[in-house]
Amino acid sequence: MLLEPELRSRLDRLALASRGRIRGAWGGRHRSRRLGESLDFADYREYFPGDDYRRIDYNLWARLGVVLIRLFEAEDELPLRVLVDTSQSMDFGDKFPTAQRLSAMVAYLALASGERVQVASVPGEDSPRIQGPWVRHTGSWPVVESFLESLQPGGGTDLRAAANHVAAATGLRGASVLVSDLLTEGWEQAIDLLGVSGSGVVLQVISPLELDPDLTGDLTLRDVETRQEVPVSVSDGAVDRYRERVRGFIDEVANRSRRSGLDHVLAVAQPGVLDQTLAALVSSGVAR
Repeated sequence: MLLEPELRSRLDRLALASRGRIRGAWGGRHRSRRLGESLDFADYREYFPGDDYRRIDYNLWARLGVVLIRLFEAEDELPLRVLVDTSQSMDFGDKFPTAQRLSAMVAYLALASGERVQVASVPGEDSPRIQGPWVRHTGSWPVVESFLESLQPGGGTDLRAAANHVAAATGLRGASVLVSDLLTEGWEQAIDLLGVSGSGVVLQVISPLELDPDLTGDLTLRDVETRQEVPVSVSDGAVDRYRERVRGFIDEVANRSRRSGLDHVLAVAQPGVLDQTLAALVSSGVAR
């Protein structure tokens, strides 16, 4: 079980929020860029033969002698894609279980909001892209949970390919959530592409040991994805410089996300991370 009943109950009381107008394929509850059939008045335009006569403003016609029809706002749903990094670098500490649960939380929040949701893994050079079906409503939650539980970390990752797939999808434009440690080349372009394709959130998952390593002395470090080894001599000063570099990297990701129109949340893989991330999403206005 990825989400406890108590957390799902809290998510049922929240909903995803959209910033600005959207253009979806199906009716929903978010303000659309087009006009439609809601109860919210938008504007007037001149009557043309064939228009619905029930939309004529007869009071305005009687006062001004001009035949105008009333136009109303449309409301569309917000399709959400959740991209989960399944590379080998995520298999460190509790990063991947945390990524699974964060993805589950965001997907359930969208389902509880009545949105359409799809969860997919980020492809690597030696691994195909795996994606689940588009689902809607909390009755589809077992399908999403089962898909997330089936994912396993391994191999490399290509964030640019995943983001490019989202940007190239012309059928369903919506929001995207990237759940990744972003420890790969091309993460900058991936964030830019996701920003171009719509709104969204970057959930950067980091292990506590990656933030504050307890390493000193002569060591051999191995890249978990390429298996390359590098001998190093780690001093207290080197650890301090490493901490500064990590914090600088996180700040760089946050700034890049904001410039691309995306929200950024740092999720440290430790107890309480789901509550902290949910609070951050509410604070930023992503969920209400």
